[in-house]
Amino acid sequence: MVLYHLWPTLLPAGFVGVDVFFVISGYLITSHMIGEVERTGRLGLARFYARRARRILPAATLVVVSTTVAALALLPELRWAEVTRQGTASLLWVQNWLLASDSVDYLAEGTAPSPFQHFWSLSIEEQFYVVWPVLLVALLWWRSRTRTARAASGSADARRAALTLVLVLTVVSFACSVVITRSGDPAAYFVSHTRFWELGVGALLALSALRTPGAAARAVSAWVGLLLIAGGMVLVPLDGFPGALALVPTVGAVLVIFSARAGSTPAVRRLSSVRPVLWLGDVSYSVYLWHWPLLVLAPYAVARLVGSSTTSEASTVVLGVVLVLSLVLAGVSRRVVEVPFHRGLAPQASARRVLAVAAAVLLVSVATVQVPGALGAARAEERSALAETLLASAPTELGAGSLSSAGIVSFAPGDPVIVPAPEDARDELPEGAEGRCKASESPEPAPRCEFGPADAEHVVALVGDSHAEQYLPALQEVAEQQGVRVVTYLRSSCPYTTAQPVSDVERDGVCERSNEATTQALLDDASIDVVVTSNRTDVDFVVGDGAVGPVEGFVEAWTGLVDEGLPVVVLADNPQMLQEDATTECVVANADDPTVCARPAAEALPLDLQVEAAAEADVTLVDTLGWFCADDTCPAVIGSVLVYRDYHHITPAYSRTLAPLVWESISEVVDPASAG
Repeated sequence: MVLYHLWPTLLPAGFVGVDVFFVISGYLITSHMIGEVERTGRLGLARFYARRARRILPAATLVVVSTTVAALALLPELRWAEVTRQGTASLLWVQNWLLASDSVDYLAEGTAPSPFQHFWSLSIEEQFYVVWPVLLVALLWWRSRTRTARAASGSADARRAALTLVLVLTVVSFACSVVITRSGDPAAYFVSHTRFWELGVGALLALSALRTPGAAARAVSAWVGLLLIAGGMVLVPLDGFPGALALVPTVGAVLVIFSARAGSTPAVRRLSSVRPVLWLGDVSYSVYLWHWPLLVLAPYAVARLVGSSTTSEASTVVLGVVLVLSLVLAGVSRRVVEVPFHRGLAPQASARRVLAVAAAVLLVSVATVQVPGALGAARAEERSALAETLLASAPTELGAGSLSSAGIVSFAPGDPVIVPAPEDARDELPEGAEGRCKASESPEPAPRCEFGPADAEHVVALVGDSHAEQYLPALQEVAEQQGVRVVTYLRSSCPYTTAQPVSDVERDGVCERSNEATTQALLDDASIDVVVTSNRTDVDFVVGDGAVGPVEGFVEAWTGLVDEGLPVVVLADNPQMLQEDATTECVVANADDPTVCARPAAEALPLDLQVEAAAEADVTLVDTLGWFCADDTCPAVIGSVLVYRDYHHITPAYSRTLAPLVWESISEVVDPASAG
């Protein structure tokens, strides 16, 4: 797993290492439990949980608390609240459920992972350790009540009963895994009921009474198992995992364990006696704990060292340093924390005392992890208050109002305050955009919404995807200031074109049908004076086999309106910033000088097929570059207003300040007599 995380191209499917880990864990823990039952006739839950606490909690708690401190120092302030959420979930061993509820795709690229994300597998393991002993004790109690005490204490009887229970639960869990994985739900990777079957398979092997194979059979079993595991790490595809595909590494692990039950082969004994191999086996748990936080935090540490405002992908040298540090920290933490707590400190302490101490340490650790979230919330509240104060003063130099021939200024006159507060920007959407006035997943056509006076002399229609929607606040200001009425037909991820985005194929052509309905609605409304549209065009479109070309699609859609006497104004697409949340994170970190968060215009301007299409259609194209950039630079903050709420959508606050520029661009088409 460590090598896969550091160099995924070496082991494209290295994530199957977790499946092997689950089988081994299920086998070992069940062997210990059933062995105790056969020796004593019972399973002491307190002793069992105390042993697990000594073994698992010290190192895990150390890593979570240390990672929290490092994250507070290195991660952008906007991520502090998430550090608290994820750290708390990791300490409470429910990280897998948090990731599932957040719809995290573990196999996705290009996302900013949590430094605690790897705790999902440990969480599943711990949940199994909590549930399985209780079920076994309940089973033994039930059988003692329904059969004679002598029969209930028989080792074969207990083993058969446990085997039956585990078999049923394993089959149910496997069925859940297959069904949920096929549904395409990314939660299938994380939720416990799609993963317990892998631990169950290991438990079944521990409970089985299979005869010990001969030396030749053991060798064949071991090699076949190793080939399945190795092949799985290279050949198992990302799609459809875990599901039935997880059988490949799981069966491989079973074969390897089965072959080793009667003793390892000479080759394995020689390999396992090598000192470095023994050491790696001892520190493997700690290596797994340390490597992921180091990998996630390394780019931020490097950026801090070189004085960069943005992070970049870790180089081979940095990855090598991460590997070395993982091994060093693992060795130190095992020597200083794991071994003393597992074997040396108060070895005669009662199970109840161990559990009480573990609970106390857990409470203190959870309290410690709350610090980043509390600090971030306090600072966010302060920024929000300052932003509200600035808005209340309504300076004319706010946002686009500060644009002049002298160039772009970061702040309006006065104290350096940013509107909206960056932590609020992500969730700030145009009024009425969600649900009522913008279609998203619904198969119905884009809804019609109206703003401004019902008896207005002039009507402006806004049409397109979310890149058209972001101009709604500007047009709402226009409606209020100029007395025009604005009608909208908006659908997320559906540019207004007759070409079909590739994503629309997966949605059964909902964009195509919605755009056709929008066109007809526009043509049926004689009150509309002009159609304003803007769209994100740097998306994949269906090509070939008679499909309408990307540029041709925009030309067709616009011409269909123009030919019927309906003018079209096209707002060229806005610049794009780096990464999903990098801009807002940079602005928070550089609030006094957000110019360091700007992006060169040559890099920020997206491929805009609308520009090419406008040259072939009788439409008015508005060059919006000057609304966002000057001197070949596109800032993140203009006139105290945060321009972007993510890497390609502008904030409603900035959109509202664009109202005079938007009206200037469309007024001549709306009402030639009043233009200028």
